[in-house]
Amino acid sequence: MLTTMIRRPKDGLWQNPDFMRLWGAQTLSAIGTRFTREGLPIIAALTLDASATDLGVLVALSMLPGVLLSPFVGAWIDRTRRRRVLIMADLLRAAVLLTLPVMAWCDAITIGQVIGVATAVALFSMVFQTADNAYLPTVVEKDQLLEGNAKLATTDAVAEIAGPALAGVAIQALTAPFAILFDALSYLWSAVLLASIKRPEPPLVTGEHAPDLWRETREGLRFVFRHPVLRPLTLCLATLTFFLSLFAPLYVLYAVRDLGIQPGVLGFIVALGGISGLIGARLAAWAGRRFPVRRVLIGALLAYGLVTCFIPLAQGPLWVAAGALCISQLFGDGLWVAFSTNATVLRQTVTPDALRGREAGTVHLLTGGLGLIAALTAGFVADWIGIRAVLWMGSLGIITSSLWLLALPQDTDRR
Repeated sequence: MLTTMIRRPKDGLWQNPDFMRLWGAQTLSAIGTRFTREGLPIIAALTLDASATDLGVLVALSMLPGVLLSPFVGAWIDRTRRRRVLIMADLLRAAVLLTLPVMAWCDAITIGQVIGVATAVALFSMVFQTADNAYLPTVVEKDQLLEGNAKLATTDAVAEIAGPALAGVAIQALTAPFAILFDALSYLWSAVLLASIKRPEPPLVTGEHAPDLWRETREGLRFVFRHPVLRPLTLCLATLTFFLSLFAPLYVLYAVRDLGIQPGVLGFIVALGGISGLIGARLAAWAGRRFPVRRVLIGALLAYGLVTCFIPLAQGPLWVAAGALCISQLFGDGLWVAFSTNATVLRQTVTPDALRGREAGTVHLLTGGLGLIAALTAGFVADWIGIRAVLWMGSLGIITSSLWLLALPQDTDRR
């Protein structure tokens, strides 16, 4: 009876060693990524005295290669072993990040290097994410995708609790370039865990034609935009990313300069979102099993947009401004996790294995392209009308992005 109690169906993936290795790899790299996410803008804003426009250019240029190459990367991933791609992306990200502490030690770090590192890391992260989205269904069964994605979302939540707080302390104690060393080491360990996965990937489905990335890329685009579920979902994700990307180059600058919040305190504020994310990961699986996915997606996204309004509302005394940011983190991250987890499961379920790389590449092309435009625009517009006004545009845009989801078929399901 004890064995039966331990091996509950809902805990099935705890008994899957290959998923546990994949989960462990993502946990380590997710925590390390927070060091770079917090560190690069702080290097630019405080060490190199960058403006809002400079930070907008930093974010935009870092996204450009991934946007241009994502459809072709997706087609390439559909013709290769995805685990190898994941390991390669981890090793390359580690190598690039190691250049920052080296150049900082030589007192030779520049805004050009920061942009170059951000660009390379974003490119290889795009490769990793595209392959990872296609690889997960290889490691778990179809009926375990919701559980698997919920557990991975839990990883992000834990990383959001520990990562920013640790990053903030490390940045203040060691300076940002040396704190980023932790992220490089996390990618190396992630590669080791991925290399230990034993479950073989299914045979590649190459079709009757010779490899042709242009033709296969067009096939992926046609598949997404002709699919009754993927078309509105992808358009929603694209516009949502546009408005979210208005926050990307401005949030740290807004908190540190406009609100006067110290990096260490900001790290703990961001970490509060991880608590919400943990709840959201549980909520995502619970809601996904009990309610129509269309209702879950629309409801979670609308609520998330409303909660983000507390960011531009932050002002006044330090404790009031910090409190508004805390409210946004405590509620927003959970709602985002509930939305994104169910959206990812829906995409994985309705997309055939042979097209998963191209589907992910198409999504990244649109989300990354619009995100790039938003990030570049945000800096210029913020220098013109102010950061707070741009953040209001982002919050209201998130709410309106949910309108695309009304086009989802009423009977949309993950089966």
